[in-house]
Amino acid sequence: MRAGIIIAGLVLGAAGLGWYRTAARQGQNGGQEGGFRSQVDLVSVYFTVRDDKKRLVDDLAQASFRVTEDGQPQTVRFFAHHSDVVLNVGVLLDTGTHMSSILDEEGHASSMFLRHVVRPTDLGFVVSYAGAVNTLQLPTSDMGLLREAVRSVQSGGGEVVPEAEGTGPVPNIGVSAGGTVGINGKPVNLNREAHLYDAIRFSTHHYLAGEVGRKAVVIVALSGDSRSESSMEDALEALLENDVIAYVLQIYDAPHARDRCDVAHTYAKDEHGEYLLKKLAEATGGRMLEVRGMDRLEDALEEISEELHHQYSLGYYPENRNWDGKFRKIQIAAAEKGYKVYARRGYYAKRVAEKVAATP
Repeated sequence: MRAGIIIAGLVLGAAGLGWYRTAARQGQNGGQEGGFRSQVDLVSVYFTVRDDKKRLVDDLAQASFRVTEDGQPQTVRFFAHHSDVVLNVGVLLDTGTHMSSILDEEGHASSMFLRHVVRPTDLGFVVSYAGAVNTLQLPTSDMGLLREAVRSVQSGGGEVVPEAEGTGPVPNIGVSAGGTVGINGKPVNLNREAHLYDAIRFSTHHYLAGEVGRKAVVIVALSGDSRSESSMEDALEALLENDVIAYVLQIYDAPHARDRCDVAHTYAKDEHGEYLLKKLAEATGGRMLEVRGMDRLEDALEEISEELHHQYSLGYYPENRNWDGKFRKIQIAAAEKGYKVYARRGYYAKRVAEKVAATP
C-alpha cells in the first residue's frame, strides 16, 4: 500500500485525487487553454485564514483570494476546503531534560494531539531530539503504536533511546562545566545539546519527502537549537522543498511556578528582535506559539489540531514555465480586509519527478 501511495504521488504530483479528476474533465471538455496540462506543472498550497480577532475562518470562497508568484498575478485553477485530504504529520519532541514531569506532560499532550488529528487514512510519526535525533515511531495510522511511542517519552530519565534508527549515539546530557543552579536549587545545563534543526531535516527527508497530500511537523521545543550540524536555512529549505508546514511550540516556565524546568528556555532572535523559530514556522505557512507552562501544552496542541482541520487549498499553473530549480515567492492575500492568510512563502521550481529523484 505504501508503494502504491508513492506511485500515485508520481502520477498526481502535488495535487489531490479530486483535483486530478477535475483537471482531466476540463481537458476533455477543451478547458484550460484547449487541453489537459500535466499535473507536475501544478503548484498547490495549503493554507489557513484567521480574522482580526484571530478566529479561524473556513467559509470563504475562491473569489476571496488573490495569488501572485514573484509579484505576478496567477490564475487559480483549483480551490477547495481540503481538511479531508490525507495528512502526514510528525511530532518532534525535545527530550533533553532529566525532569520526569516535563517528559510526562510532553508524552500525554502528544498522545492527545495525535488521537485528535490522525485518522485511519492519515499517517503520524514521533521523533525525539536532544544530543541526537531518534525515531520513536515510524509513520503509521495505528493509534496503539503511536500511544506506545509517546509512552516511552513518559517513562522519564532524559533523552529516550528507542530501538528504532537514529542519527547518532545518545550523549551524556547531565550538567557539565558551565552549568549553573537555578530556582529551588535545580541544576540548569547551559551547554546542553538540542539538535532541533537536525530533527527537522531528518524527519522531512526520511518520512515526508515522498508523501502526497498535506504534510506537517509539530515541534515541542524546550529551548532553541544548539549544536545541530544543520543550520536554520538548511532546515527551512528542506521544509519548503517538500511542502511541509511547521508549527513550533516554544515552552517557557509558567509564571510564579514553584517547580521550574532544568532547561534554560532561551530562543534566538534576529537583528530585528524576531524569534528565529517564528520566522521558520511562518515561512512554511505554520505558526509559533508561546506556551507559558507545561500544563498549557495540551491546549496549544489542540489549537494546532483545529488549524489542520480547517485548511483551504488552491492550485495554479505558474505563468513562468522555466523549471530552473530556483526559489519563487508566493503570496496569497484575502480580497477583504480583516483576514490574515497563513501560507508558505514560496517553493523551489522543480518538477515532482525531480523532487522524488533527489529524495535520500
